[in-house]
Amino acid sequence: MYRIGEIAKLMDISKRTIDYYTQIGLLNPIRTDSNYRLYGEDSIRILELVEHYKNLNMPLEEIKASIELIKTDDSLDKQKVEKHFNQIAIIMQHLEEEISVMKPVLQKLNQPQKEELVRKLSTQGITLAQTLFLIFG
Repeated sequence: MYRIGEIAKLMDISKRTIDYYTQIGLLNPIRTDSNYRLYGEDSIRILELVEHYKNLNMPLEEIKASIELIKTDDSLDKQKVEKHFNQIAIIMQHLEEEISVMKPVLQKLNQPQKEELVRKLSTQGITLAQTLFLIFG
């Protein structure tokens, strides 16, 4: 369990952002007897998802809806699930188009430049894999 300052430092975001995400219901810390908020590992996963979705330029309202959909244990609204997967399909199609446009540029890079890009994409790929695991796991 992490206090607000600890999780903010760990995730490299401000305490004010953690406060805001808590206020809008993205994060649900437990309260101690001293009224301190403690954030668990689930909060870290949620913050990673928020960052991932923000990198895809998804509005915070949609991010919240997507995370709530992932977290829910109750019966799901089929339309919400389909809408979410349609959004994912659109993003994937956009990425495929971007890759095809960038392919000629990428072929002109030297080996160290290619290795640097692969390293950066590998980190993002791990985030994507974690997201897919949360969705399908």
